[in-house]
Amino acid sequence: MSSILLISTSGRAASAAIAKDGITIKQALSDSGLTHSETIMPLIDSLFYDGDIALAGIDAVCADVGPGSFTGVRIGVCIANAIAYALNKPVIEVSSLEALARAIETSRPVCALIDARNGNGYAALYHNGNELIPPSPVIVDELLGKLPENTVFTGDGAKIHRESILSRMPGAGFADEAVYMLTAGMLAAPANEKLDSNLTVKEARPLYLRPTQAERMYKEHK
Repeated sequence: MSSILLISTSGRAASAAIAKDGITIKQALSDSGLTHSETIMPLIDSLFYDGDIALAGIDAVCADVGPGSFTGVRIGVCIANAIAYALNKPVIEVSSLEALARAIETSRPVCALIDARNGNGYAALYHNGNELIPPSPVIVDELLGKLPENTVFTGDGAKIHRESILSRMPGAGFADEAVYMLTAGMLAAPANEKLDSNLTVKEARPLYLRPTQAERMYKEHK
């Protein structure tokens, strides 16, 4: 039985969870408005307070590598790498978009859409376990013209752009409100599959689909 520590900090809430064989057995979440750097370590610690599971007994650490908040992704990836290094355990990378899409049970295509403001977003399209459009930066209005009419949308971008989606795609569906926000528990199934398939890494790397603000400012002032 494989146990994995799951860490997610790319979205609005910071969260941590423990999964066994792809099933989340414990989860801690903070949506308090405090920074992820303030909340994620206490959340991880809280999973091991009762002594049922020892941190040293986990088999791997999973990082939500984004896309999402540049700072949030960096915090979660760095912490996952540090814990894995200290314990000599492998790291598993899971895209936030894949995790959001996998949280929905449907036979229809699923578009995970994360809002990036001003009509921009990050999106990926999945259907029956296949990645039809890989995680990409998108202009939402242009994206809609590339998707099947019966696509189901999830992620905060689905909520924000719901009216424009329905105006272009009347046959579109939407995930339940409860799964719009990414949580660490959503990483459990894809993380377990990657562990079973030996698709692990020694060090996770953030999935940055756009240049960071620092990179943009550097190019502007060169």
